[in-house]
Amino acid sequence: MKPKIIVAVCLLLSLRAGAADYEHRAVAAVLMGEAWNQGSNGMVAVMEVIHQRSSERQRTLWGVISQPKAFSCLNGVTVDALIRKFSSQPDYAKALAIAQLSRADMPGITHRANHFTRKDEKPVWAKKRKPVVVIKDHAFYRL
Repeated sequence: MKPKIIVAVCLLLSLRAGAADYEHRAVAAVLMGEAWNQGSNGMVAVMEVIHQRSSERQRTLWGVISQPKAFSCLNGVTVDALIRKFSSQPDYAKALAIAQLSRADMPGITHRANHFTRKDEKPVWAKKRKPVVVIKDHAFYRL
């Protein structure tokens, strides 16, 4: 799926945003916390990582994002606080639309990556590994 198509799909899905459940609102807040400054493509890339982990670990989306230290935007912050922080932002509707996309709707831009970090960081788990793709300021890895 091309970037312009992703944005179009997100805008169409944003019409459903009012009916989003708590899990999708929480995922949208994580997308904002992790990749808001990366635009729609950056948030789609993080969503792909969440879907990949969900598949590999046989967990729900909530089960993935609620793991301790899974996403830095949740370090020391509750999910509810993160939702409150971002839900009033105009881009939250885009993030919510992305959060509601199924794994089958993902464009595959991260090549099944299950981890990511800022490209200028090298956490312990990324040492001696090459990213499978770099998208904007994030490097994506398949561990």
